[in-house]
Amino acid sequence: MADALPLRIFLASPGDLPDERASVRACVDEHNARCRGESNVTYEIVGWERARGTARRPQEAINELIGESHFLVALFKGSWGSESGGPWGYTSGSEEELFTGLLELGRTEQPMRDVWVAFLKHPAPAERIVKLREQMSRHHAMMYESIADMRDLKTKLTERLEAWKALAGSKIPRHVDLLPSSGKDVLRAANLRLRGEKLIDLGQAEAGRANLREAAAMGGPAEHLAYARSMARYGELNEAYAATQRAIEHFISAASHLHSPLAAEAFAAQAGVLRRQGRDVDAIGRLDQALTLLDENDAYAQKVRCRILDDLGLAHQRIGELELARRAFQKALDARRSSEDHLNVCQSLVNLARLEVGVGDLETAASHADEVVSTLRGTPPSALHANAEVLAAQVRLRQGRPDEGVPYAERALSLNRQIASRRGEAISLLLLAQCCRAAGMGRKAGEHARACLEVNRAMGNKEGEQRAQWLLDQLDE
Repeated sequence: MADALPLRIFLASPGDLPDERASVRACVDEHNARCRGESNVTYEIVGWERARGTARRPQEAINELIGESHFLVALFKGSWGSESGGPWGYTSGSEEELFTGLLELGRTEQPMRDVWVAFLKHPAPAERIVKLREQMSRHHAMMYESIADMRDLKTKLTERLEAWKALAGSKIPRHVDLLPSSGKDVLRAANLRLRGEKLIDLGQAEAGRANLREAAAMGGPAEHLAYARSMARYGELNEAYAATQRAIEHFISAASHLHSPLAAEAFAAQAGVLRRQGRDVDAIGRLDQALTLLDENDAYAQKVRCRILDDLGLAHQRIGELELARRAFQKALDARRSSEDHLNVCQSLVNLARLEVGVGDLETAASHADEVVSTLRGTPPSALHANAEVLAAQVRLRQGRPDEGVPYAERALSLNRQIASRRGEAISLLLLAQCCRAAGMGRKAGEHARACLEVNRAMGNKEGEQRAQWLLDQLDE
């Protein structure tokens, strides 16, 4: 294995198992000592005590630690534990940790490779423990172990550690069919969301949106926001707004903590829809309030804060408040450079480049745009990638080099079609028509302008229709 760092095992259990937790840690230490010099696969145990301090719901920080782990061991004996206060209605922290691990298991890009559940012998286990075990047995949802005593725990865990060596170098995503005690089908909803987003990325927009729609019908805030983003990109702004409102209602009703990154993202997503509806002043107020929900000292919250600062800067820029826009963009860029978030540094550079275009500093704008395009070339298609290509084409058009802008606009059009962004498609078509017109390719310019008109009509975007029609009129003259 290329990476010789220890593989992380998150240890989840209710509070009645201190001796068993100690036994698991000792077993892992013994395994590492026994294999030293024979194998470069070692393990380290992490648990709730390793979670970073945060002002938000503690379980969220614990869940992020699970997201950084390669394996999860869940132990149940007599006690089920106390409620964690999450949006899915989990009835214990250990249950939420188990299902968070199962969610991570199904995500290709996450390190989680396997989840091992062990039921330790107890004369009267909690009813929910009995039901979980019965469900796993009845539906064959996943393998679990029955543990007789401490010696049995050590023997079976050692066998598991040996088996996990084969999973050290690669990951095969697995989707598990299991219901939490709340009865909400969290795993199916999340899997539909992931499948829908991937289908859209692969250019299967209709199938992807169908999956996201079903996920939102049974899911929570994350599923509502994923559906809202897809509908906003497609130009269905009323449906997108309604989906963001359903996400917000989780926090209004106190089903989830209001001061949390997910709540901030829900309000920011609604502000994004308001921006697309031309209600930038309303969006600015919503975004400013969303920032107050975040703890600036929390690493994950800082990422969400930067995304909101991006949107805030764009809203200020649209109404001409350029200094406020620059301030928001620069705050996000500074934070991203500090945390070495290289991909999202590109987002900040795109935003600042657009600002420079607005004030006429085309040389600086071109420098930012070229850096972003060269960084993102060869990466999977994304909205950021498409926006960078649009920006590079716009700068060349303004510099009087429209023929050089055409290839960038063509790539932007292809990317936006692949990620099913009709708004991005309309922008790319208009830009492509403008570049072709300026480069003396009138026939192609007309084709792109007519296509732009049709896309904007389908979205009900009157402003976009007017721009496309104006360009067609100019071409006719």
